[in-house]
Formats: sequence, structure tokens, C-alpha cells
Amino acid sequence: MNGRPERFQARCATEDIDGVLAYRLAGDLDPGAGEVLAFDKALGQALADFRGVVVDLGLVTFFGSSALNALLVLRRRAESLGMPVHLAAPSPPVVCALEITDATGLFRIHPDLDAALAQLTIPPPTAGPGRP
Repeated sequence: MNGRPERFQARCATEDIDGVLAYRLAGDLDPGAGEVLAFDKALGQALADFRGVVVDLGLVTFFGSSALNALLVLRRRAESLGMPVHLAAPSPPVVCALEITDATGLFRIHPDLDAALAQLTIPPPTAGPGRP
């Protein structure tokens, strides 16, 4: 530990949720959070193995330029594969950084993780000839 209260400790949990790569970030995402922001190490799988990415930012207490840069790099990599990147529950520090840098329009932003995941679920086939 570096002397910071736990709620400020930078951390990242990753999860495969029905083919969507979900990152849950928390704490102070400052220059010292390099390992936490190493999105390419998630789950030991290639980004191309997923159909979308959601970054849950609801527990982020500080969002510095290193975090913004890592998020933009993730977006560029994902979009080069035709994969959308959605942000879930961005905390006030994240919203502030996105607005100041005019990066808000680069991401699909949702109020929570469930709403973001709902946008990435595959809709059931529609009724048609030969289908009920």
C-alpha cells in the first residue's frame, strides 16, 4: 500500500460478460496507475475476441491525463477492429476531464453498467416467414 485510503487506490477488474469485455476502474487514476491502465492485459485474451468494450468509471476518484490517454488508446484499438467502446457511470472527475478535452463525443456514455451492456446485447431474431 502507498499510504492512500483504499477508496483512492487505483484498481481495475476485468470480466467477460456475454462476449463483452468489461473493465471496472476505481480510485485515483493518475500517472502512478500505469499497470491499472494497461488495458491490453485483460483476461489474457485478444481484444478481437470480444464484440464490444464497456469501461465502468463509477468509482473513479481522480482521472488524470494518463487515464484519458489510456482510454483514448483503447478506443482507437477497439474501433480499428470495428468494436464500440461504451462508458458506464462516469464519475464527476471523469466527466470533467472528458468535457474539458472535448472527448465526450468520442464515446457512448451510459448511466450504469447494465445500460451499457444492454446496448451491446444481440437482439433476438425478429418474427418473419417461418418464425413465430
